[in-house]
Amino acid sequence: MTVATTLSFVIRSLCQRMVPPAMIYVVSRKTIWRLCFVCMLGSAFGLVSAVLSARSAHAQPEGSFLSRFDNGDPLPDGWQISNFAVRSPGLRTAWTRNAVSSGGLKGMPLELRLYPAPAESDKKFFGGQVQRQRRTHYGHYEVEMTAGRGNGVISSFFTYTGPYFGDPHDEIDFEFLGRDTTKVWVNRFAKGERLPGKWIDLGLDAAAGPNVYAFDWLPDRIIWFVNGREIYRIEAKDRVLPDIPGRIYFDIWTGGRGQTNWAGWADQSTESLAKYYCISYRLPHEQAPSCSDERSSTVQSDE
Repeated sequence: MTVATTLSFVIRSLCQRMVPPAMIYVVSRKTIWRLCFVCMLGSAFGLVSAVLSARSAHAQPEGSFLSRFDNGDPLPDGWQISNFAVRSPGLRTAWTRNAVSSGGLKGMPLELRLYPAPAESDKKFFGGQVQRQRRTHYGHYEVEMTAGRGNGVISSFFTYTGPYFGDPHDEIDFEFLGRDTTKVWVNRFAKGERLPGKWIDLGLDAAAGPNVYAFDWLPDRIIWFVNGREIYRIEAKDRVLPDIPGRIYFDIWTGGRGQTNWAGWADQSTESLAKYYCISYRLPHEQAPSCSDERSSTVQSDE
């Protein structure tokens, strides 16, 4: 039911209840409809105020949370699976619900797959993406995940907002390139400007099993971590930092010719899989559970 339909229904119901039939014999029809008009205005303002208040609350950055994806339950509250395609030749992947699956058993993670799309599709590949429904802002972010392998394959964890949400492009990234999963690409966008990213040696193979990747996003700095070890930082005194609340995303995809030098090229038979066990967000200076506090007991190789 649309807002307009609901409003109309409420107005008619209130008018009918507030003007009983008996009044028709003592009050003119004109007076009755004046009363109804007053009732309609009050109802309309009340309903619009309630709708706007609900939207405003949803737009506000949310508080700390922890979501486990490996406990056998459905997708936790607050997340949604993407089902769309970006109309750009620079992205050869369309997001589809069919590329996101859970084993349904305790200990089995959420799996995002990348695989060839059917011939009738406008895109060459289908991939999985999950996004947070509400925004987050400054704080400590963690993901426990296993990256996908394959030339041209990118699996990621990041915050994002941009023109679709009425904002300049702000973003903070962990991007794992399947052509060499012993490294990670860390990057950020601020006010629509793509700022220099950096290759970081991990000292491990991100595709061999789950690890905890984290970043602190604060007004004066961003710090990236792997299994609690700092690997890179940037500070506001030296570089522009993103400062607009965004949404958390994680996905697997492959790019176009423009990303070949960066990520490599995925041929048409490419398939890959990224696994996600846990994601957490903690407000600055707040004591709240994080993925690293209850690290998955699955530490053996996923190979």
